Amino acid sequence: MKPSHTRLICRAPNRFTPSIALWQHFIGPQQHIPSQPRFSSTVSEAVQDSTSSDNTVPGPGDSGPLQEEAETRNVLTQNKPSNNAKSVIRKTTTVKGIWHPDKRDASISKNIDTKHAARQASVEAAEQLLTAAKTAFDEGKDYKGVVVQPMLNATTVKESKLPWCLAPEERTILGIDRLAIEIEIFYTYSKPSYYESLARRHVIEQVRKHSRQTLPDHILEVFGSERTGLAMAMSDIDLRLLPQSRIEDPEKVKLPPTHEQRMEGMKNLHKLHFNNLARQKAYLLPWLRYARYPLISLQDKQSGLDIQIVLSNDTSLSRETMKRYMDEYPYLHQLYFVVKAMFDIRGLSDVFRGGFGSYSLFMMIVASIKHLPNKRNDAAGALLHFLKFYKNLDTVKNGVCIEPAVLFKKSEEAVMPDKVKSRLEATVLTLLQGGAAKPLPKYMLSLRDPADKTNDLGRKGIAIKHVQATFKILLADLESNIKSNSRPSLLGPLVGSSYMLNKERRDRLRHYGQKLSSQLKDSLAKTAKMVKEREQAAEEAKLAEEANKESEEDKKKARLVREERDREFTHLAEERNVRLRREAERTAVLDHGDAMASILGMPIADRDPEGQQKHALAEESEAKMEAQAQSGAQSSPEKKNP
Repeated sequence: MKPSHTRLICRAPNRFTPSIALWQHFIGPQQHIPSQPRFSSTVSEAVQDSTSSDNTVPGPGDSGPLQEEAETRNVLTQNKPSNNAKSVIRKTTTVKGIWHPDKRDASISKNIDTKHAARQASVEAAEQLLTAAKTAFDEGKDYKGVVVQPMLNATTVKESKLPWCLAPEERTILGIDRLAIEIEIFYTYSKPSYYESLARRHVIEQVRKHSRQTLPDHILEVFGSERTGLAMAMSDIDLRLLPQSRIEDPEKVKLPPTHEQRMEGMKNLHKLHFNNLARQKAYLLPWLRYARYPLISLQDKQSGLDIQIVLSNDTSLSRETMKRYMDEYPYLHQLYFVVKAMFDIRGLSDVFRGGFGSYSLFMMIVASIKHLPNKRNDAAGALLHFLKFYKNLDTVKNGVCIEPAVLFKKSEEAVMPDKVKSRLEATVLTLLQGGAAKPLPKYMLSLRDPADKTNDLGRKGIAIKHVQATFKILLADLESNIKSNSRPSLLGPLVGSSYMLNKERRDRLRHYGQKLSSQLKDSLAKTAKMVKEREQAAEEAKLAEEANKESEEDKKKARLVREERDREFTHLAEERNVRLRREAERTAVLDHGDAMASILGMPIADRDPEGQQKHALAEESEAKMEAQAQSGAQSSPEKKNP
């Protein structure tokens, strides 16, 4: 049943709502203010109520609400700008960002901003922790180790969608076995694919090409993870700048450079940076760093790969040591990739901010395997023992030695010999202009390099206390997840965020590799076409040459046959002429008798039948010879061209 009348709805932008009416009736009269606020459902300036509620008339000296309102209107009228004045639009900004009329768009924008802020906060948190640790180190103070959370991406993904996560039906196995499978899959995923490897090789050759333009007598030697086979898809590319003369002498390459060679190398590095790489449009952020080993750091624009050109010493001995350990422990590759990713996503692998480099991480893993072997002899057991070993290691008292696998007292045994230590202290004193050399803090990790007994691999790891605090939490979570075996990915808390952090960069690198592969295929197709055309041309030329040769031989044979035929024809013609002459003479003798014969001086012809028979046989033989000569001439190649 329809209502008897239509409901009226006020559609004004400033409609008079019931709450305003209630406020005017109950709250407004009790407010002790000079003038009551007026609420209106229209834009008119007229007063709604012309009389007061108590019907009293104000006296001459009383300034009631109406009088004050009139005075206010007069002031506004006097201050009102003229029509000729130029109107100015005032723009106001707020901290809430762009205004969206649609609630859905506003909600989406808010979520995006929140995720971006969370990612930025995660990055800044790791940087702040490392900066605080480095500041305390520079000031000779101690700091408190805290758990370093992984950096996050603005776009998140479910843990069950990670590429190394097993399907639900495959998670029924033991937790430790599932962890081993996830580590193996993660290793396969983290390795460079075919297109990514192609892009990395192209970038190396591109940098070498640009380097030869400025330093033609120098080469760039690949070293680091790219040389040892431990490079991940987005790992830095490390190149060592060497003069060609040192490469030609293997003994000189292994020796550390002299002071003059270092100065010359620094000069060449400076020249390469400012005269070439800094002007190339193919690179971003070229930067010359004056460190212990000076280097040029830059990023390739197309692939997004980071490149470092370093004036480093020879690393062949360290490379051989790493190869020996990788042969001894086949699962070392897989475990290294997990540990490296775990440090990368937390910013703990930045050496310049107090983190641990690739070589130090590798030897830390080897040390944990040597000191705390696992019965499973696989990457899963080694990962648990790695976290447990460094979580419980007392870095204040003990140092770590790999060969032999022992812990030594830091207070009693120095990592470097006294001679080297005194020389380094003298150098530091010179640099500090008479200041005292500061010893390393007691909390620093001391790890003896098996390739060089005087090299302490932990001397730059200022963030070791943050590392130990992080390992403590990660180990507890990992053991709990292995026991419950209900989490979609056991590696999720350790390296889960690395997937989204590197996904965009890896997609970019893969697409660049696909582009290079397409260009390479086109180039190979053109080259193959040119080679095929050349082979066809050579084959055609060979056939033409053989045809010409056969033609010349045929011509020669035809000429010989023709000459032989001509000789036979000449001989036959001569014999025929002789025979005809004889026949003519014989005929004359037969016709005229002995008188003609006596005139010609010829003997009298034999008229017996036997003589005539012999004459017929001779004529038949001559006819056969002539027929054979004609058949030979017809079978020769020159029968078409007489």
